[in-house]
Amino acid sequence: MIIAVLGEKGGPGKTTFATNLAGLRALAGRDVLIVDADRQGSASYWVEKRDDTGLPTVHCVQKFGNALARTVRDMARRYDDVVIDVGAGDTREMESALRAASRVIIPIQPAGLDVWTLGLLDDRVDDARGVNDQIAALVVLNRVSTNPRDRDEEEAREAIGGCENLELSHVVIHDRVAIKRAAPQGLVASEYKPHDPKASQEMEELYHLAFAD
Repeated sequence: MIIAVLGEKGGPGKTTFATNLAGLRALAGRDVLIVDADRQGSASYWVEKRDDTGLPTVHCVQKFGNALARTVRDMARRYDDVVIDVGAGDTREMESALRAASRVIIPIQPAGLDVWTLGLLDDRVDDARGVNDQIAALVVLNRVSTNPRDRDEEEAREAIGGCENLELSHVVIHDRVAIKRAAPQGLVASEYKPHDPKASQEMEELYHLAFAD
């Protein structure tokens, strides 16, 4: 299966989602590849750190531009699953990922600037459906405040309702320490110590959403 994690704006948690999805898939016994299509290379760094842990391996390759589409098609024949971590912006990498992926996960933070980018992504998914009519594009609210008085989540849900090609997921990822600190160590949230059951549960829900398990 080919999963793409992407977004127009930088910083909403794309690499965190991509690495957790790939790591959890490896823990499930699958042979997984991350295609790092973000020039910052954060997913590649995560894989390097993970290689030192002795935990189930995730493979990684960096590809950009026109080479990305060819790489994804080739690697999808070699691996059980491919997760593409796409850099921010309306780029060739985004276009290639949308054409190749079965499912697209779009993390956004429930604040105005993130939500405003969804109109462009809605258009891009619509364009991609001309060559990839099986694509499902799912928006996931990320780093949501745990404060019950915070209305950002409610306002974001209202704004997303205007998109025709994006589906707002029921999965919500809250702002949790375990999620933030696991990635620099090459871990997924459930592997981080001390264990945070809420962080683990939320990432498991994201995993089941992405892979339709």
